[in-house]
Amino acid sequence: MRSSVWPETWTSGPTRLGRRHALGAAALLGIVVGIGAWWEGLGLLSTLTNVFLFLLLTQAWNFLGGYAGYLNLAMAVFFGVGAYTTGILAYRWGWSPLLTFPLGGLMAVLWAAAVGVPSLRVRGPYFAVLTMILGFLAQVLAYNVPWTRGAMGIYVSPLPWDRRVVEQFFYFTYLGLALLVTGIAARIQSSRFGAALVAVREDEVAAGVLGVRTTWVKVAALLLGAFWAGVAGGLYTQRIGYIEPTGVFSLDISVDVVLMAMVGGAGTWQGPLLGVPLVMLVAELLRVGVVHLGLFGARIPAEFNRAVFGAALVLIALYAPQGLMGLVRPFRGRRLGV
Repeated sequence: MRSSVWPETWTSGPTRLGRRHALGAAALLGIVVGIGAWWEGLGLLSTLTNVFLFLLLTQAWNFLGGYAGYLNLAMAVFFGVGAYTTGILAYRWGWSPLLTFPLGGLMAVLWAAAVGVPSLRVRGPYFAVLTMILGFLAQVLAYNVPWTRGAMGIYVSPLPWDRRVVEQFFYFTYLGLALLVTGIAARIQSSRFGAALVAVREDEVAAGVLGVRTTWVKVAALLLGAFWAGVAGGLYTQRIGYIEPTGVFSLDISVDVVLMAMVGGAGTWQGPLLGVPLVMLVAELLRVGVVHLGLFGARIPAEFNRAVFGAALVLIALYAPQGLMGLVRPFRGRRLGV
């Protein structure tokens, strides 16, 4: 059973170590802001924007998947519902996604309440399979209902700004949202709500016997994560300019989010901060490095990264089930004398 003591040590008191962490975080944030403001290359800005987008999604997944231990594979559904909400409003009535993206979050919450909440009656592999099936169902609906335009997808008018300005806008928008949700996760981790989620993860039956309102905390975590995933999707429509069912409802999004959380350390607010950039960096190295090796010619099979990350996930499950944060914890415990 995980200790409930160590996370608080990260945020406890104005200790010398705490000040060092604060200074380090401020310096890192300054670098990130500086890159967004002055870096000329669009490639790096686009890559980091994707990092912030997945950091937002991974923190959103963490509420239910990490703290409560429910393997939720429906994040792509919430993301896609948000994307299609702003896409339909823009296509039909000309409403800018920059104004309607909160509605994407609200529609994702409604979808989660209608379809996701009943699925919380099961857990373990049954919950994972059920949420995965819901993702396929959402994709089929998007292909067949008339207002989504099926396989033709939806085009959104681009922003009337310079390309670099557009990239900077989404860079700072996703960065701000990712920091906001990370702050929410940190607050939840040290709250009674977070303790209730951890109790559900460790032993749901015992938590219920001890007075934890297990159904309420699970639903709250699910809806909170769905909202932020829907917000991310709502903005994604404007950033990309074109959405279609296969892209926004892809199971790959859900799997990537789970992988990033597990690599960094699910159930901790620091875990996604480590896991998301690491996984995306490795994916980029594989994409570039394997091409140079010439193992598969000029194009890498789509399954190659999946095979590599699948093997990594097995190794993490066997040797580091709490991810990188689980490896850092003993070291930090010695430094802090706990």
